[in-house]
Amino acid sequence: MSSPASRPGWEWRLVVTVLLGLAAGFGVAWALGFELRGLQAGVVAALTFAAGGSGRARTAIPVAAVLGTVVVVYSSIGALTTGYPWAAAIAMALVAFTTSVMTAAQPVGLLVGLVASYAYWLITGIGVIDQQVIGRDLSDIGVLGLLGLVVGLALVAARAGLEQALGSAPAPASGGPARGSVVDPILTSVRTFDEHAKDGVRRAVALGVAMFAFQSLGSHNAYWVMLTVFVILGPKGRPTLALAAGRVCGTFVGVLVLVALAQLLPEQAVIALAFVCLALSLAASTRSTTVSAAFGAVSASVLVSIPSGQVVGYAGARLVDTLIGATIAIACGWLLWPRTAGSTEVPGGLAEDASQTGLAHV
Repeated sequence: MSSPASRPGWEWRLVVTVLLGLAAGFGVAWALGFELRGLQAGVVAALTFAAGGSGRARTAIPVAAVLGTVVVVYSSIGALTTGYPWAAAIAMALVAFTTSVMTAAQPVGLLVGLVASYAYWLITGIGVIDQQVIGRDLSDIGVLGLLGLVVGLALVAARAGLEQALGSAPAPASGGPARGSVVDPILTSVRTFDEHAKDGVRRAVALGVAMFAFQSLGSHNAYWVMLTVFVILGPKGRPTLALAAGRVCGTFVGVLVLVALAQLLPEQAVIALAFVCLALSLAASTRSTTVSAAFGAVSASVLVSIPSGQVVGYAGARLVDTLIGATIAIACGWLLWPRTAGSTEVPGGLAEDASQTGLAHV
């Protein structure tokens, strides 16, 4: 176990990056007449901007371009399969497996796997709850994806130029990786069926089942079950039972706090609290999955339950849904290859490491 001094700090830079990217992508799409569908462009722009990390333009922009393209592909798959349970379940299974084996290649492959996984899950999740926030057809979805990619790359270029002008841009990593170093570990993972591939099968089964139920029922209950499975079985690997229990407990605590606050504060204050908790959940993502899950539970409970106005009832029901999702995740995560060790540790500053390493040797 790492000492407190060696633990990564709160990712405030990630919070600012994601929120700026989301606002810019959504704002540009809204101005062009896409209205609420601009949220899809906002998600792509936010993830592309975050993937660009921090570095000089000649390394940060290529990394962001590759990862942004992956985000467009995976988010488009999510939008296209929304409303089709079998197609969505199969797509979710493929996304889970491919993003898991991507993590075999660090730092770029790991970052691609994490970002691609979130791209698919975010778009299909919000699309089932409210289909007005995603594209209506193939051309609409494609335009929104490309628009988000362009906005995200523009933000990466602007940040890289500013950092270089101020002299704060880090130098590219010396002696870069050997040619094929990003692709080879991924192919080796699939060929040898190592721990990354086994994690992929675990996630494919659990998330495929959860996605089918979510797409079939289209309810908030099914959404929360899928969310719990996704949080416990992340792309980086199967957590220990202690970490899984911590994530479930964090969700419980967050929901209970929400129930209490919703009875004391006016609705506007609770909604504002949701956005604060969303930022705190992102900031805590590399420091404590339990704390991140607690803040994320508050945020998701409020934001998804706003249309019904039943925040207290919605939050209480999430406790049962969390238990169901945890049961599915644990069944698939620990009954399949129970002796295989997993690794859920995501290094702090991952995007910065990837953008400094660059893609010259991919």
